Amino acid sequence: MVSDRKEAYSLLEASHKELLAAIDGLTPEQMAIPVFADWSVKDILAHIVSWEEYTLLDLQRVARGHMPALASFKQQDVDNFNALVMGLRRNFPLDQVMDELEANRQATIAALDALPDERLAQGQFARIWASITAGHDHEHAEDIRKWRQAQGV
Repeated sequence: MVSDRKEAYSLLEASHKELLAAIDGLTPEQMAIPVFADWSVKDILAHIVSWEEYTLLDLQRVARGHMPALASFKQQDVDNFNALVMGLRRNFPLDQVMDELEANRQATIAALDALPDERLAQGQFARIWASITAGHDHEHAEDIRKWRQAQGV
């Protein structure tokens, strides 16, 4: 778990770089090939975009002293959310997904900047959130690396 704001920035930056390194050099055609089930690299990135967008709203809630919505999520909610957002984002063009990936991370950093110190010090969601967000990037970067190795790309 993240212990302070500086560590949160560092963790988010490192995980984002790891994700970008995992896709570096892939062509748009390669990013459309299924990695697992029917999710392509582009779909994985769209999934990450969706979750970061949603968790960003929760970080803003926490900054206002409100309860995060994700605190009540259960596994079936996660599966339903994934199905919903993939239905919405699946047809987005790759350049839009990439733009949103960058824009959401910038917005996340801005939200972390705006988070009052006492909200971060209280921990719970704000501190755990950075670890979860970075872990999500890492998890899917690893999926992409394994797929690339198996495909020889």
